[in-house]
Amino acid sequence: MAVLYPSLPPSIPVTGLQRELDVLRVLEQSLSEGYEIFHSVPWHTVHEGRDRHGEIDLVVLGPTGNILLLEIKSGAVELTDGVMYKMYKTGSKDVGRQLKVQHAAMVSRLQQAGLRAVVTNCLVLPDFRVEGQYVVGIPPERIVDATGFEQLGSYVMEALASGGGVGGGVGGGVGGGVGGGSGSSFSGSSSDPSALTALRQFLCNEFKVTPDLRVLGAQLRQTTLRLADGLATWVPRIDTPSGVLRIQATAGSGKTQLALRLLQDAAAASQRSLYVCYNRALADHITQLAPTRAQVASFHELCVEHHRRHVGEPDFGASGLYDQLSAEYKDAVEATPEMQGRYQLIIIDEGQDFEPDWVASLLPQLSEDGRIYLLEDAAQRLYPRDEFDLSDVVTVHCQDNFRTPRQVCQVLNALQLSHAPIEARSAYEGEVPNFRTYTTEAQLRRETEAAVKHLLSLGIALSDIALVSWRGLMNSVLIQTPALGDWSLRRPTGKYSKAGDALWTEGDLLVDSVYRFKGQSAAGIVLTEVDFAALDEGVKRKLFVGLTRAHIAVEVVLTERAAGELVGVL
Repeated sequence: MAVLYPSLPPSIPVTGLQRELDVLRVLEQSLSEGYEIFHSVPWHTVHEGRDRHGEIDLVVLGPTGNILLLEIKSGAVELTDGVMYKMYKTGSKDVGRQLKVQHAAMVSRLQQAGLRAVVTNCLVLPDFRVEGQYVVGIPPERIVDATGFEQLGSYVMEALASGGGVGGGVGGGVGGGVGGGSGSSFSGSSSDPSALTALRQFLCNEFKVTPDLRVLGAQLRQTTLRLADGLATWVPRIDTPSGVLRIQATAGSGKTQLALRLLQDAAAASQRSLYVCYNRALADHITQLAPTRAQVASFHELCVEHHRRHVGEPDFGASGLYDQLSAEYKDAVEATPEMQGRYQLIIIDEGQDFEPDWVASLLPQLSEDGRIYLLEDAAQRLYPRDEFDLSDVVTVHCQDNFRTPRQVCQVLNALQLSHAPIEARSAYEGEVPNFRTYTTEAQLRRETEAAVKHLLSLGIALSDIALVSWRGLMNSVLIQTPALGDWSLRRPTGKYSKAGDALWTEGDLLVDSVYRFKGQSAAGIVLTEVDFAALDEGVKRKLFVGLTRAHIAVEVVLTERAAGELVGVL
């Protein structure tokens, strides 16, 4: 039995097309497997700058790739001076001319598509006998009337077998098609599945499309913002007597959007606000997005600036400097009334990386009627910190990840990188990360370069790719390297300008450490220089951070021993 495109439902109401459906059913039953029937096939060509449209009743694709067009005229037709006409309510139609236009249109569209096949056509008159009457525009061997209708299947198979196979050419087939054709014979292979697939897609009016990932990346960012807007919409509506809310939410859940919404609302209400996080790179990122009247800083930046104002320039070479500065800052808050109750809004981001004393130095700075939001994710705790408790706190939990592709989320859950499963909410399915192993520094560079090239092959722009090193700033081979392959690397120097801005080298491809890149994201991520001996809790958290930075795709470059640990888990 032949295959129909599109398939028909089991029962079809009786309509004016019932006779055409009868022909379709006869062909479906009489043609053997390997034949494909396309019905009601629309065509569109441009001739001398003018659009031409039409529809072919049936198109049969044979197993060798030959094509037969069938025009069905049910009921009676009229023959006048050797010309066949079909009468309609709107007037008469020259059947021979119609077949000629259809054949020419199909041949033209195949040529434009770069497809090669023998095209033949015929006229089917299931209710009319030609009885030897001469039709000037239609050869008699291309007409199947009522007398031969029962043998229609045999006729179609013979017509399709008489030409060449797939890859032969485009033309009228043996004897020429209606309205012309070369009449040439063509040679080709009947076993080329890719050519048959191309012809099938062409006749189904299917498009083979490849997404433009630059456009997709922008669309995903906008979609992610809309989907992840839940926290930013309903968390600000929550009232708590203490004014303290703890948001324990996974990566990609919308914590940054919530923070920006809170800062914007505070600015609109002329309230003083403070956003403080652990990661200086994240603070620099938020500074570019937050209202100008909001104070944005990392916690240690707050301590350094306080010391500069009241003591002088810190000695950054001194051992234990930041512990000293944080203790000094806490003492100053407790001893200085002017530093207490001065903010109506305090946001502590990356709360899982804060020491209890740091939080204790921030709480007194909240006004009596103020609100404090603690944003944290235990799966992203990269530093060994003592946990802290807050009294009279309302806690909100969210495991919905709107940023990370769903396939990557499946890997996160398979590796059990968080205590609770991640709910994949991204609009993009994505692909499973490629894991590339290395043993030497030279292999590390080659595999990292190959990972970048793979992301580029997906259509991700170089400017939308970030190399994220497993190692710290000073220990990373790549962060200390000026170039990778043909690309210069844009690297953090670890230094800051007098204005407090981070200093970077010039380069085409961004590279940073997993510690500094936490809280940020890119369309394509290469998590590289990954090495560990056991998949312990600390390693799981670093993997979780690295794998959740991408909107579209992630590549992982890791040592063979690290790969062996992952294989053991999976």
